[in-house]
Amino acid sequence: MAKIKLKPKTSLSALDLRALIKEMIPIIVEGIIVNVYMIEDLLMLKIRCRDGVTRLLTIRLPYWVSLSKYDVEKPSSPPVFCKLLRKYLRRSRIIELKQVGFDRILKIKVKSGEGIYELIIELIREGNIILCNNDSVVLGAYREIEYKDRSIKRKLKYQLPPNVISDPSEEEASRVLSGLRKPNAFYLALALVGSPEVAYEILARSGIDPKEEISHAKADVLKRILSEAKEVIKALDNLRPNIVHIDGRPFSVIPIEFMIYNSYERKMYNSFHEAVADFFYDVLKESISKREKEILEREEKRIKASIEELKKHLNEIVLRANGLRMVITFLQKRYEGFQELLNNFKNAWLRGEDKPRDLKKIEGVEILDVNLREKTITLSIEGVKFSLKPHESLMANISHLYDELKELKRKIDASNKALSELEDKLAKISKDKSLVIEEIEDKIRVCREPRHWYERFLWFKSSDGFLVIGGKDATQNEVLVKKYLGDKDLFFHADITGASAVIVKTEGREIPQTTISEAAQFAACYSKAWKTGFGSIDVYWVYGKQVSKTPPSGEYLSKGSFMIRGTRNYLRGIELKLAIGLTVTENEIFIVSGPPSAIAKQAILHLVLVPGDDEKVRIANRIAKIFSEKLRSMGFENINIRSDDVIKVMPPGRVKIVSKVSKEDVNT
Repeated sequence: MAKIKLKPKTSLSALDLRALIKEMIPIIVEGIIVNVYMIEDLLMLKIRCRDGVTRLLTIRLPYWVSLSKYDVEKPSSPPVFCKLLRKYLRRSRIIELKQVGFDRILKIKVKSGEGIYELIIELIREGNIILCNNDSVVLGAYREIEYKDRSIKRKLKYQLPPNVISDPSEEEASRVLSGLRKPNAFYLALALVGSPEVAYEILARSGIDPKEEISHAKADVLKRILSEAKEVIKALDNLRPNIVHIDGRPFSVIPIEFMIYNSYERKMYNSFHEAVADFFYDVLKESISKREKEILEREEKRIKASIEELKKHLNEIVLRANGLRMVITFLQKRYEGFQELLNNFKNAWLRGEDKPRDLKKIEGVEILDVNLREKTITLSIEGVKFSLKPHESLMANISHLYDELKELKRKIDASNKALSELEDKLAKISKDKSLVIEEIEDKIRVCREPRHWYERFLWFKSSDGFLVIGGKDATQNEVLVKKYLGDKDLFFHADITGASAVIVKTEGREIPQTTISEAAQFAACYSKAWKTGFGSIDVYWVYGKQVSKTPPSGEYLSKGSFMIRGTRNYLRGIELKLAIGLTVTENEIFIVSGPPSAIAKQAILHLVLVPGDDEKVRIANRIAKIFSEKLRSMGFENINIRSDDVIKVMPPGRVKIVSKVSKEDVNT
């Protein structure tokens, strides 16, 4: 390793990007972009993939791109460029994913009802994200910038950077060699593949010294380098993703095994995108914490400025108060002299004179101003200014000064209190800054891919052990019936327009009445009846073979609508009552919902909901907090339940919690 002088990896190579694209094409192409999020240089595309699983395509400029298993807390207000991306990309279908040449540029082509668009991810230079129409005209860019060789601006045609690296070929190698300033093996390999790490690997495989001089005369050496470059790319057909550790720390993430890392510890992965996500986890934390830190630093700067301003103001008040005390003491000590001064001014004004003819001065006192309109005189003692009213006694004037002193003391107390509060805030911000990374970890969660097909729907296991599944919307209702409803399965639906299609998978067995009742309650809760505020509603069930998507002649069935043929079996007055439960197994922790009778047997803790007046988000936050506290009491210190996870299984409309039950309560 000392000979090749590599540094820990900070960004993906073109080879890495080629491997990722190869791996991601069968996963996300034909997938639907559900939403777009941005936090600084971090772009996240939420994609409902063609296998029905929702995943995040995460791009961190200019370093990496991957299908990430890490989801993050999104900003409440998206930036302007993110809004633009949402406008064009939401609900669009990904139709193509490709790399430009053999460079660190990714193109994502999408199709929507409005047209075809291309999202270009440049992981070169400082990185950029450019959205173009089908004619390659720029609709918007994360960075509108003008380079010496091209401009990226709205309404201009998108241009690729000059000298984009192409796939290794004899022509490319010959061209590169002609332009090399240092014609040695390393710089030739580097120019061909764009990465020092990959260049060293090619030379290691070909047995060529990186410092060996290369010329057109050494055609055999040139061919060996070119041949190994092609072999390394071809090796991507059989990925062996791994993270290389050196001195106990992650050093690099690579899609195949590299000879240059043979003597080092490696952690193998099933997929390269998972390895990339894990390797750059700390970078992900840093990119999110950057925004948090900037917010805290702006607030810290504001508070520091406020403290300085307040201290300055407080100092002025204290100086004034000390000066007034000195003045009051001075007046009291020379009481007769000041009373005479006041009388002289009073008498002079009665005679129509501006000031006394024979004004007797008091040592240490300077008369600064005489205000005939206000009937006051302004004096100064040791630089402290104050006013007296000659038409009032000296005692009354001293009383006025005491009133001012009292007001100053009130201001000093208020300022000290405000200063203390600001200093407490400043101390908290300093502490928060040091804890940003730890807090960010709470805002990043690992997305667990569904282990079973039904986990993307609403579902629960009945008290008798039968699987009950419901659609979250019209699209899921459609999929559920078309793809998963068997002839002998049971189909449930609330007797109201706008409800979940619920099915019970019978597996050829007879369904007990308990399961029928629980499935009916499940169907009732996930219907418009809840949002309307009903306490109960009728529910019917039929066999799967009675449900059809074929309408009568001349009629049309909208998405999520079905034809029911034959007799419907009604269950009258089904109560709208739903349990949200926390389930902990050996392998995972997840949130479940369903009839209280079923959830009570599965969850370690559950809350029972009915239609009510409380906002769903507020109740979800409360439930998430209760579940998180329960997990901490069980020793799961670093796991927090997020309100988003609770909201996903909550019924439509407002709710009310009527009870909280633990498994211990059920058992007793």
